[in-house]
Amino acid sequence: MAIFTLTGATGSVGKAIVNELLDQHHEVRILTTRKNFEWEGVQCFYWNPSKGLIDLPSLDGADYLIHLAGATVSKRWTTKYKQEITDSRVQSTQLLLDALEKISVGPRAVVSASAIGIYGSDLERSMVESDPAADDYLASVTRTWEMYTQKFETEQRRSIQLRIGIVLDGGAGVLGQLEPLAKLGLASPLGTGKQWTSWIHVKDLARMFVFAATQEIPSGPYNAVGPEPLSNKALTKTLTQVLKRPMWLPAVPGFVLKLVLGEMATLALMSQKVSNAKITAAGFTYTFQKLTDALNDIYSK
Repeated sequence: MAIFTLTGATGSVGKAIVNELLDQHHEVRILTTRKNFEWEGVQCFYWNPSKGLIDLPSLDGADYLIHLAGATVSKRWTTKYKQEITDSRVQSTQLLLDALEKISVGPRAVVSASAIGIYGSDLERSMVESDPAADDYLASVTRTWEMYTQKFETEQRRSIQLRIGIVLDGGAGVLGQLEPLAKLGLASPLGTGKQWTSWIHVKDLARMFVFAATQEIPSGPYNAVGPEPLSNKALTKTLTQVLKRPMWLPAVPGFVLKLVLGEMATLALMSQKVSNAKITAAGFTYTFQKLTDALNDIYSK
């Protein structure tokens, strides 16, 4: 049994990681911005990154730290909110870095969330960890984020960044947006529908975080995506087939998405065919290799 401390544990991915850790009988601590928060089987500690507050016992003696905290990008990108997206990542990471300097026994590894948004958009190339960062907004945020989380690495501590793709989880994230439309028979491809979508089942992602922490893989970035990237049209079609609903045609034009979502439409229209070869070579194996299997697992409940 090991001791894990998590930030961002109450989100979709965080909950899946906590469940995975409890299933493996590890000791779980979480940092939460809600005072007096309770979670069965979990030790809850308070922090407030914007005010520089953190309960140091949350980290003292922990074997591993999993750092997920950061404002969601799935919210309209006003100038003010874009600053919040960056600040939430920088402030929380810097607070953890400062806190680790103050404790006697710190974690052996820190696994931080990152995003495949660092690669930009491309309809042709397969994206790998050694690719340079793009020059758009999402890439800039992710590059800054990783610049801070890389500082966790010391001679005694590994620092790993998992560049997360589209996470499939019922009622959350992309599926949380598509599912109601699909059940009404109104789901349709977005834009041209040709853009690549690199997805991963939330259970595999949770297992990957635990794997990256506990296995002696080298520090650095790893793409947290599944083995079967698909076009947006193919993903939408598979979802409608699993839900036994028709796919709505024609596709939603890109300009309509931009009118409705503003700059955030980038999330729906960008094309990212991302390779998982590095994490696979490190020894990670997937439970859900095919989209049909992943969606059947989510919707068979």
